[in-house]
Amino acid sequence: MPTMITGTRLRESVVNSTFIHGGDPACAEGVKYDFRMSSKILKGSFGRPIDANQLAASERAGLFVEPGEMVFVLTEERLTLPANMFAELSPKRKLSHAGILAIGGFCIDPRYPGHLLIGLFNLSSTRFPLLPGKKVIAATFYELTGDELSDFPLPESAVDDFPDELIVVMQKYSPLAVQSVQESVDKLRGELDAIREDIRSHSDWYRRFEQSLEHHDRQIGQLLQGLSDEKSARTTGEDKLGTTLAKIDRTLTWLKGAAWVAAGLVTLVGIPVFVAWLLKTLGIIK
Repeated sequence: MPTMITGTRLRESVVNSTFIHGGDPACAEGVKYDFRMSSKILKGSFGRPIDANQLAASERAGLFVEPGEMVFVLTEERLTLPANMFAELSPKRKLSHAGILAIGGFCIDPRYPGHLLIGLFNLSSTRFPLLPGKKVIAATFYELTGDELSDFPLPESAVDDFPDELIVVMQKYSPLAVQSVQESVDKLRGELDAIREDIRSHSDWYRRFEQSLEHHDRQIGQLLQGLSDEKSARTTGEDKLGTTLAKIDRTLTWLKGAAWVAAGLVTLVGIPVFVAWLLKTLGIIK
């Protein structure tokens, strides 16, 4: 398992320049070494690498990482790692608190010779000053033993100056304006609010429409029930009328029969009486 190089041994590597060159023993703290920013800076607005030490004081005072801008720097220190050693990098907490994101390779291979190339991206809305000598990234060093050792090749990414391809990219680089991003975010938020309100309006309309349908359904149901009741009432009334008429018809039939009977009786009784009266009147019978 790799052994971490710490404390006295780490400071001695700085003092004796065994694998850290151009360092400051005060930057060796506990288990890590803090690399510092050099005066070599690659900033898009310059279009080329600059050496801050060669700028006038007024120009150096204007060196910032603008909000939304990426700037590349080289470290003051230079490494010459042996074949049995590698390093791991970690961002400085103070830079993170300032809204600066350190970008780059975070594992340094064995046999690496060169400076560290660090990208600084400003995530905040405040300008960040570029100050040579400021701590930018920390490193912990590990020593390999036994089976961990290998015939490691010389890394191809060694850095002594800014790579040409990076310079070409930075010449065409335009910082991302945080204000425009914020405006885009605000616009998008407004559009989302409008869509949300539109959906809410449609939901309210649908709910009112659904309530209206339910109200009409109730009215139609009441109307159908009324018609059904009316039909039942009429059917019941017709049945009663039919029954009454039938009773009347039976009564009339009975009365008619009775009348015929009465007429017959009158005929049977009246004729003899009439004959007797006629005979008496004519003097035939006394």
